[in-house]
Amino acid sequence: MHTLPNFYEPIEGMDIVAWQESSEKIEVVAVSSKKTGSCPQCHCSNHKKHSRYVRMLRDLPVSGKQVTLLLQTNKWFCLQSLCHVKIFTERLPGISPSKRNTDRLQLLLQELAFSMSAKAAERCSKAMGIPLSHDAFLYLIRATPESSSKETPFRRNR
Repeated sequence: MHTLPNFYEPIEGMDIVAWQESSEKIEVVAVSSKKTGSCPQCHCSNHKKHSRYVRMLRDLPVSGKQVTLLLQTNKWFCLQSLCHVKIFTERLPGISPSKRNTDRLQLLLQELAFSMSAKAAERCSKAMGIPLSHDAFLYLIRATPESSSKETPFRRNR
């Protein structure tokens, strides 16, 4: 483990503890830097920790190498008696709950999925250091909510 290279941009709210680089991937170990948690239901700030757990996420590639982020986050107690949430996990900007990819990687994958065929996106992502199958790109397209705009360039004023 060495000092973190300056070309990796950590996500806001996390501190890098260690990182390890191999020929194919970079593994980054980080902890949450938040000292309090905000309840997602009542939005009250709390200082009482319940526990910690580790999330494994994929992040943007660095120099063509796959980046795996091992992030230790906290669970907090909600101390408000009227709130029905008793224990909650902390939220970090740039990381969606229950997702395996960071938001910035998800945006890149969506750009690839919607700008070329699934087979071409598979080849391109593999070259970038993000191995993903063409079926996964098709799933990503189907899982993306449709645009709220009703107007299309092919059927104007109809």
